[in-house]
Amino acid sequence: MGRSFGLVDYKIQEAEYFLDQLLCAGKRLNFMEVQFVGSAFVTALRSVTFAMQASLKGTTQFDDWYSLKQAKLRNDPLAKFFHDFRTVTNHIGANLVGGGLNDRNGTKYFFLPCHDLPNVPDLDVATACQMQFISVLELVFECYIQFATLINGQHYFTEEHFHVQGKTAEDAEEELGYPRGWTKLGLPVDAEWRWKVLRKSADGCLIAHQFERWLNKSPPHPDDMQ
Repeated sequence: MGRSFGLVDYKIQEAEYFLDQLLCAGKRLNFMEVQFVGSAFVTALRSVTFAMQASLKGTTQFDDWYSLKQAKLRNDPLAKFFHDFRTVTNHIGANLVGGGLNDRNGTKYFFLPCHDLPNVPDLDVATACQMQFISVLELVFECYIQFATLINGQHYFTEEHFHVQGKTAEDAEEELGYPRGWTKLGLPVDAEWRWKVLRKSADGCLIAHQFERWLNKSPPHPDDMQ
């Protein structure tokens, strides 16, 4: 793996921040704020899959898996729109948040077509952005399930995973920067305890809160699976 998958977690957190700002701004009469935050959200969200590829590209199982996901995304009208929206916003400068409707129920903002992007969703901006955020988050969640030992230190540093590689707890200690035998402390401790101690020093999923909030799902943890 070339880069830490924490890059993906960071971009999800960044996109969520702008989405929350957008959902709040959308309740007020503040057209330019919705434009600014909407543009920032789209840029952050589109970066998620770039970060995912930067972290895992070159891994055969990921490349095969992601090629299928890319084909599905290309056939998803909303995903294609946000892809084109980012291109128009970042490379041309146009912002497609162009209309709004205010009534007793509050304010809703809408995308308006332009020369460079004539087809836009019928959904209001907040709804469309939230739907696309959830769709991308689902993709990241799948990644955490499919490639747990590649991207999640909590699954990488398990006795089972190291046994498959022909490695031991001493090898894991060394990978984490500790002296070989560090978790034994010269005492007769059991293997399960040693691996739990090692996992406390390893990175794990940093967006469990986002999975629970938006998907009502939790990524599995080795200590919960025993």
